[in-house]
Amino acid sequence: MPIVSVAGGVLTLAGGHRFNCVAFDRLLGEATEVIVFVLTLGAELDAAVARRFEAAEPVDALFMETAGWLCVEKATRMLAAAIQDELVSEGLGLTFRLGPGYDYKAGAERTVWGLEEQSALFEVFGDAPLPVDLMESSAMTPKLSRSGLFGVAPRP
Repeated sequence: MPIVSVAGGVLTLAGGHRFNCVAFDRLLGEATEVIVFVLTLGAELDAAVARRFEAAEPVDALFMETAGWLCVEKATRMLAAAIQDELVSEGLGLTFRLGPGYDYKAGAERTVWGLEEQSALFEVFGDAPLPVDLMESSAMTPKLSRSGLFGVAPRP
């Protein structure tokens, strides 16, 4: 999706989508577009973890959930690598992933892209069916899911 502007900690995308984080100026200042994504391991792993807790096997549940988060991390890296492979021939590259609820360096300070902006991120997809739902808290379900965006910028 094309970037209209990045200024004063506000990222404005085509279609009027706006996001707020002081770090955007530094992290997306060279980007001309963003790629917004949602990925999930699905509800079955959440259910398997819950079954372990119900069976009084909390250590197994903890290990299973931890393995799931490692898989989410790996899937995110694989997504970035696949996108990067497509962009390199165009002389473009990706920023690292940005997502609501995470903190980023903004000058000498750290700042958080507020989790409450998760719903605005989901609005970028319009009416497209997504594999995850947002809870009132702005957390996603299934739990082992990730959302965010990558900036697309010319390679130096």
